[in-house]
Amino acid sequence: MAKDDEAEMEEEEPKKALYTSPLATPMITDKLLARSLKLLKKAVSEKQTRRGVPEVTKAVRKGQKGICFLAADIFPMDVFAHVPILCEEKNLYYCYVSSRHELGGACQTRRPISLVMVMEPKDDATYAKAYEQVVSSIKAIHPYM
Repeated sequence: MAKDDEAEMEEEEPKKALYTSPLATPMITDKLLARSLKLLKKAVSEKQTRRGVPEVTKAVRKGQKGICFLAADIFPMDVFAHVPILCEEKNLYYCYVSSRHELGGACQTRRPISLVMVMEPKDDATYAKAYEQVVSSIKAIHPYM
């Protein structure tokens, strides 16, 4: 019985990032982070996301539009260092989230996710308004776009 209680406590505690990449700018926090995670949940329910480095890289190279959310606690940084450069070349917005566990939680999976791309919504999508809010907020804080 005590083991079950301990296991539940471990699951409920959000895991903290022990490492933050020196490349991780712009990092989103507070209200923008909450909006972004809500956007991710809506986009995942409509199957309008790409997850993982290979899938996102392929989507960006093919010219698909959207927002990339990268986890700032990925080590080594060589794994995802090429993605911000690709996004800037293709004029896509990207930002960093403090932990890969937050991205995994927003994508409704137990597995941590290092990189997620939310596709640009179609006309009839339910998350179009949230997408526009997040894009305008990222435009305001992004130093390179």
